[in-house]
Amino acid sequence: MSSNDQKIKMIGQMARNAGLIEDPQWLDRLEEPVPLWVVLDLLLRWIDRTEPNGGPYD
Repeated sequence: MSSNDQKIKMIGQMARNAGLIEDPQWLDRLEEPVPLWVVLDLLLRWIDRTEPNGGPYD
């Protein structure tokens, strides 16, 4: 297994642990292209988890 393959698997596992990937079958298909809405959904979930709720914007 190359270091690139290991890196891809590690990123997939981190995304699953963070709750961004809910379907474990995605871990076997990490190199397949996905529709843009999937990428945007993941990014929006990540933003929701990292931004503090109810805090001031300035």
